[in-house]
Amino acid sequence: MLNLANLRNLLSQVLALPELHTVALFTPEGQLVSFAADPHRPKDNVRVVVGLGGEVWRETKQQGIGMVDSELGRVAVLPIDEEPADSAEDDADNKDPVMLLALNSTASVAWEELEFKARELAKHLRKPVSELRGRLAA
Repeated sequence: MLNLANLRNLLSQVLALPELHTVALFTPEGQLVSFAADPHRPKDNVRVVVGLGGEVWRETKQQGIGMVDSELGRVAVLPIDEEPADSAEDDADNKDPVMLLALNSTASVAWEELEFKARELAKHLRKPVSELRGRLAA
């Protein structure tokens, strides 16, 4: 089960202030579920990261990860969903993930490091978030 307090703590563990300063979990429709961010940054930046992350995801979802440089720094976006089965691969391409994860950092963080942290966090979130698919669709 997904517990919001524990979720926020998990997201906070990925932060490496001041370089990696924002982590957001949101729906593909852009609804913010939870985030962790540098407390000195405006909350509006989180909303911008979510909006930008959703747009980046729509344009790059065939690649499995979206990455972009922006005014806010580097943004990496990954889907959080169950592992795609080989037989259902075509169906998986057509459906949206349950959630998206966006990490936002300064340009001093290497793309490889940003992607690694995003993928590791996505692994931890995959099972509890995937269990929500049926509940969110109803």
